[in-house]
Amino acid sequence: MSFKTSHSCTEFVTVKRALASLDRARGSFGRNTKIKLINHSSKNRRSSVALERPSRVESSLKTERGDSVLRKYAIADVLGNAHDSDVVVGTDPKQWSLIESSTVRKAAYVEPKRFEKDFSKPMAIPREGIEAAVKVMESGRVFRYCTTSAETSEVAKAEDEFASMVGQKYAFGVNSCSSAIFIAMLAVGVEHGDKVLTNGFTFTALPSSILRIGAEPVLVECTENFTMDLDDLDKKASESKAKVLLMSHMRGKVCDMDKVVEICEKYSMKLIEDCAHGCGVRYKGRQLGYHGVVTCYSTQSDKVINSGEGGFITTDDDDIAARCLYMSGCYERRYNKHARMPPQDLCEKYMLTMPNLSSRMNEVTAAMMRPLIANLYSERLGNYMKRWLLITSTIELMAGEYVNVPTSGENVEDVGDHLNFTLQNVTEQENAKFREITTELGVPLGWFTSSVNARFHKNWRKYGTPRYDLPKTDKVLEFSYDMKMPPDFEIEDFQHIGHVIAYAVNKAKGLC
Repeated sequence: MSFKTSHSCTEFVTVKRALASLDRARGSFGRNTKIKLINHSSKNRRSSVALERPSRVESSLKTERGDSVLRKYAIADVLGNAHDSDVVVGTDPKQWSLIESSTVRKAAYVEPKRFEKDFSKPMAIPREGIEAAVKVMESGRVFRYCTTSAETSEVAKAEDEFASMVGQKYAFGVNSCSSAIFIAMLAVGVEHGDKVLTNGFTFTALPSSILRIGAEPVLVECTENFTMDLDDLDKKASESKAKVLLMSHMRGKVCDMDKVVEICEKYSMKLIEDCAHGCGVRYKGRQLGYHGVVTCYSTQSDKVINSGEGGFITTDDDDIAARCLYMSGCYERRYNKHARMPPQDLCEKYMLTMPNLSSRMNEVTAAMMRPLIANLYSERLGNYMKRWLLITSTIELMAGEYVNVPTSGENVEDVGDHLNFTLQNVTEQENAKFREITTELGVPLGWFTSSVNARFHKNWRKYGTPRYDLPKTDKVLEFSYDMKMPPDFEIEDFQHIGHVIAYAVNKAKGLC
């Protein structure tokens, strides 16, 4: 379906972009997602059109994510004369807020107030978690195996609850996702001198963990959507003869995982999934992370489950589970203090043959995070996406020609805990000016090709990562940015931030 728009309208948003936004909303909020288009005629007579598309998501998110999750979201578009049109932005058709497009047009070129809130503040620990942590500290049983049984262990309970949440047989709590990645590679047999395929765009922990083993990271190009380039993966799998792929779902963006599995099977590679940014993300209706033989998650303070520092290793494989159990910090016969214990014969087998890395999560950390595990799907994921959709809609309305927000594929239900975007149709000088303006207006952005950014592959060479020329990745990241979406910000804050970003790129272009 196509609509005819005036020239003035297309300067701000096109139907194509509105429909792209609808696709993202539909992927996260289920069936019958709607766009409502409201137009005023020259005689000030009001008309509206509701556009409805069938959902790509077959399962009911009302059941999967809780009754509190909004299953409909209005994305804005403008028809007819821009100065006479209303833009619909909201979460409930009965409570849509109407923003006159004339206001939107003017605001796009008017400097907004400086944003004053602190982006560094993480999610607060819930009162229930604080009380549980205090109770643990008062008991003195803080050490990872100081409890009397699995039934009295906060870590064992957290492991059981996390395994249930992600739909995997085993989960092992550790002190960080970096530890999880390191242990996972050892568990699948990565050895000194091996080559390990991994993302050219990811966090420094992945190549660092590979180097820590004495293996060699082989970096794979990324796409404009921040996912691994599967053509380059196939090529480098063939050339490197690597037996392990350590794949990061950077910022929760997911490529075609069925194709990834095909490539892994083609070259007899074992897949380890890094879901540090993927907790809560669903792929074909399931929590992301079920394609690999082992998966790693983060509960660091910027993630959707905040324990300060922490992570989980998950797997369905009994043998890998027993290896991870002992390497993460189990010793002697303390395997019976795990709620989900691998077969006893495997536990006995690896008791004295696996290195002990003393990386298991402590009791206080587990106590703090358990309420956040419990309410992730029932309370928080819908709120994350509501805010993400509002800020991206604001940006697209005000500066859609110059800002592209990458999205995952049609089978993915996003979380939206970070905003990532790429400037387009801008020069290097305009790119630099954009950063200056956003900083001045109180919106700190992570620039992926900064000389200090831990996600830029050229910075990894400083500590020994082999040189790989990744022209496709470099081209994407040169104009790409990252921004935290603090949970305690108000919904209006994200409209303000979107305004700052849009104004900054318009100003950098010399349009205002």
